[in-house]
Amino acid sequence: MDKISEIEDMLENLAEDIEPHLPLIPKFLSSLDSTDKPLSIFSMTSFFPKVESIRAGIFEVAKIEEYYSVSILYRSLIEHFIKAQYMWMKTNSNSDDSVGIDYWLFGQDKENIDYAKALEHGYSLIGMSPKIPSLQALHEMGIVSKDKSANKIRKKTEQFNYKNMVHYLADSLKTKESGAAPILSSIFPRYSQLSSFVHGGPDSVNAYEKSPEELQEIIEMATFASLYTRWCAFILFYQYDKSVEPLCQIAQGYLHKYTGHNKSSNLTGEKDSPSS
Repeated sequence: MDKISEIEDMLENLAEDIEPHLPLIPKFLSSLDSTDKPLSIFSMTSFFPKVESIRAGIFEVAKIEEYYSVSILYRSLIEHFIKAQYMWMKTNSNSDDSVGIDYWLFGQDKENIDYAKALEHGYSLIGMSPKIPSLQALHEMGIVSKDKSANKIRKKTEQFNYKNMVHYLADSLKTKESGAAPILSSIFPRYSQLSSFVHGGPDSVNAYEKSPEELQEIIEMATFASLYTRWCAFILFYQYDKSVEPLCQIAQGYLHKYTGHNKSSNLTGEKDSPSS
C-alpha cells in the first residue's frame, strides 16, 4: 500500500507543521461564547475529528484488504463530509446561530425521542406497554422541553437528511464559478450504492474484492475530506480571530499540494485564501 504510506507521511508532516500553532485552537474555542454563532462554529468544528477518525479507519482496514469494512466506512465518510460542508456553508450564510441550534439542540431531542420510541417498541415485543407516550415521558422528565412538539423537532432536523443537504449544497454552488459541485455528482450515487454494504443487501457480496481504481477513489476521497474539512474549520476560526492565519495557510498549502498531485481528488477548485 505505497499510496497509503505516502499519504500518511504527508499527514505526519502536516501535523508537525501545525504543532507549534496548536495552542491557537483551544484558545479560540474557549472564547466561543463571545461569538455570534457559538453552537454553529462548535458543531461544524466537531466534524473534523470525526472525518479524520473515519479516514484513519479506512486506511487501517485497507492495509489488511478488509474491503467490506472499507465500503461501510466509506459510506459513513461521505455522509460526514457532506454534513460538515452543509454546516460550514450554513454557518457562513446565516446571520444567526440557527443551524447550530437546530443541529445540536433539536438534533439531540430527535435522538432522544428515537431512542425512547425504540425502547417503547422493544417493550411491546415482550408484551409490555408504556403508560404514557415516549415524547410525553421525555417532557415530564425534562429531557425535552415542553415547548418542543414532535412536529417542530422534525421540521428543524429534516434539513440534515442526506438528500436535503446535497440539494442545498448543489443549489448554493450553482452561483459559484468553482466549488464542490463535481464531488456531488460523483459521491451522491456512490452513497446510495454503498447502502447495500451498510445494511447487508445482496449487492454487498461484491465487497470482498476491489479493483485498484475503486480503492484509489476511496483513499483519495478520504484524504481529501480530511484535508478539506480541517481547512474549512480553520477558515471559520479566522473569521473571528485573525491570529489563526498560520493554521489556515498551512492547511491550505497541504490541501493544494495534495489536490494538485491527485487530479481525481481536485474536487473543489478552491483557491480562496483567508484574506479573500
